[in-house]
Amino acid sequence: MEYELPTEFDIIIIGTGVIESIISAAASRIGKRVLHIDSNNYYGGLWASFNLDAIHKLSANTEVLEPPTDLLNPDETTFALGNDFFSLKNFKTDWHIPKAETQPENENVEEKNEPESEEKPEKPMTQESLIKDGRKFNIDLAPKLQFARGEFVELLISSNIARYSEYRSVSRVLTWLNGQLETVPCSRSDVFANNKVTVIEKRMLMKLFMALDSGDQEYLNYDNKTFRAFLTDKKLTPSLIHYVLYAISMSTDETLCLQGIQNTKRFLDSLGRFGKTPFLFSMYGSGEITQAFCRLSAVFGGIYALSQPLSSLIFDNENNFKGLICGKQRISAEFLVMGAEKAPPEFIKSPPRSFIARAVFITDRSIMSSEKEHLTLLLYPPEGGKNSCVIIELGTLTGTCPKDLYLVHLISQQVASPEDDFKHCVENLFSKFEDDKKPKILWSCFFSIPDSNALDLKTGVPGNVVLCPGPDLDLDYDDAVKKAKAIFSDLYPDTEFLPRAPDPEDIIIEGDTEDRNDEDEVVLKPEENTDKVAESETEAKSDNDQEVPKSENEHEE
Repeated sequence: MEYELPTEFDIIIIGTGVIESIISAAASRIGKRVLHIDSNNYYGGLWASFNLDAIHKLSANTEVLEPPTDLLNPDETTFALGNDFFSLKNFKTDWHIPKAETQPENENVEEKNEPESEEKPEKPMTQESLIKDGRKFNIDLAPKLQFARGEFVELLISSNIARYSEYRSVSRVLTWLNGQLETVPCSRSDVFANNKVTVIEKRMLMKLFMALDSGDQEYLNYDNKTFRAFLTDKKLTPSLIHYVLYAISMSTDETLCLQGIQNTKRFLDSLGRFGKTPFLFSMYGSGEITQAFCRLSAVFGGIYALSQPLSSLIFDNENNFKGLICGKQRISAEFLVMGAEKAPPEFIKSPPRSFIARAVFITDRSIMSSEKEHLTLLLYPPEGGKNSCVIIELGTLTGTCPKDLYLVHLISQQVASPEDDFKHCVENLFSKFEDDKKPKILWSCFFSIPDSNALDLKTGVPGNVVLCPGPDLDLDYDDAVKKAKAIFSDLYPDTEFLPRAPDPEDIIIEGDTEDRNDEDEVVLKPEENTDKVAESETEAKSDNDQEVPKSENEHEE
């Protein structure tokens, strides 16, 4: 380490996961001295995004550093940072295309001199061509979508963090029904435009949507019954039950009725805010989310240091956190917040028992052909003893892959192994042959993410130390926001969580006596103008592929 960091802080945050980054922004925003530090050379931790070259290096082991002993007081002890409980498991990458283009052996000069045809044959895809464009990929470890009216989007707007990130609306929602892909009718227009739904079914579906929207309480007698039982009692057809149960409410056959109703209303409440579906996706990958909060933290004085030689944590004889050893420095703080994967193994009372199965594919075409590129969410129902699966297909307009290619993410609760859990999805949706109408997998990556959200991360942990769980199975970040709020409230009770950051034009520099024109000021009223605020600040892109323009000052950022 060629430079030295300050040695006194109010709070040290180790790891740049989503929850840690939200807490960093919130603490910095209220004036706390924040050190946000990580041994990794990238942001995001288990929530990060990588290019094609970097993701192949994830399984490399990190070096364990020995802490210097001359920085400790006689009554102090140290704990080494990091554990193996929460590292990626079952990590495997494979190429499904040749390494380089092969030239015909019997190619003669006469054939070369023949006039070229009007249409040149497309060059076959090779490993070399993909690696050449490797930096154009942004491959998420934990891809997420956001409900347009979810807590996360509302936090982006209320805190003014939205100006640090860009979003695109999901343009279609699909499901697997009767052995084929079907478009899920999300809105009134979708319902009546769907030729796979009969007129009677359309009326039944709209009647259900209107009843839920009006707050009809007829489902209160289903406390101990499943959502499927409720839909069956409503006389819905099997196709409509499939759409509502597996796609719209994203439930299972065992989901209780009240939870299924809540999930459905959450879906319906977010419709129409930015596009035809309720969902948004972060441009350039979900790894951008952590960086948006880190930028706000830095703006208000938070100090960031990646690639740091972190060796150990310092505790006194009463088991209170006192400081951190970074290289040859001792850095002290009142509080310590860190991701569970950064914690000493002594702090983890039980290893994770559940895992998130993950797969990432690079394909040559979309899972459902269309005249224009779609950002697709496919909700694959449970099948043959396998759990339901969330599939997100991203094209080049999301900034995550090169032109004419697609990046496909598969997420599910792991049962056996990622390859086994996704085998039926792969067989039904993809092909190994180029002449097939199904998309061909060019490159694949399978891995498991330990799910730490159900673990006890408090018992046996010192009082001024907080452990943050990693990625979860939820489609969005709303649960991460709730956890970050709870941790912040424990650290700084009776303090506002992430108050709105001022716009650049609102910052008054000392000595600036220029008069302000009140007529040019805009008073944002979330209750009345929530949609307009979101459209201008989250840069949501609608189905016509037009980006909502930023204000002049946002461009200056």
